[in-house]
Amino acid sequence: MTGLVHVLLYVRTRQTFLFYKKMTDYILASSYFSYFVLSIALINIIINKHIRINSLYKWYTMYLGLILGIEMVALYLIEIMESSTTQFLYPFYIAGEFYIVVNLFLKELKVTKKWQIIVGLIASCFFIEASVLWFISNDASTGYGKIMSHLTIICLAAILLIKNLNELKNNNILTIIHAAFFLYYSVSLFLFMIMNQLTEYNSFIWIINNVLASLLYICFIFTFFRISKWSSKPNI
Repeated sequence: MTGLVHVLLYVRTRQTFLFYKKMTDYILASSYFSYFVLSIALINIIINKHIRINSLYKWYTMYLGLILGIEMVALYLIEIMESSTTQFLYPFYIAGEFYIVVNLFLKELKVTKKWQIIVGLIASCFFIEASVLWFISNDASTGYGKIMSHLTIICLAAILLIKNLNELKNNNILTIIHAAFFLYYSVSLFLFMIMNQLTEYNSFIWIINNVLASLLYICFIFTFFRISKWSSKPNI
């Protein structure tokens, strides 16, 4: 699961320590800002007809909708229902994120549709693995799904960035989002792998994660605002 949900559960277990009390405001501020720009990014896409009907941009809409939807459900369970865990949502998150982002990149690379079926099968494996881990140990995030998912996304983002650099004359307006994807998932994977070894610095890790997530969503806002302006021109 992503930022705010982890933060709320993390802070609850450490409220008696002065250091964590001081860090709480910074963590929550970065988390709420992240979800604010995420909401703006999603609304910006939904209200624009030219973006909404584009078959490629629909994948971006689904990505933002998935992240926001799962986070809001998890937040409701924690804050309203006072649930102590949201691990059962993680299989939907990891499988959905992988399926949407990978298909988004594959569509831009113009590969055959049979890859969509393969990606769906792999996403199903991630879902099953996370579900089994949740059922057995009540911790769905300890498997290999997140690592494999992030590595695949990083590689595809790198391929698209290289392709865009080789075709600079085409001026792909989505390049900034591809770069943001590469940065966010690369650092996120690194932080995920070192988090258990640096438990005393988890507060800083969550702040870094939230800042990078905010940067990604801001890139969405900036890019699709430009697309919206261009699509509104009379000659388009």
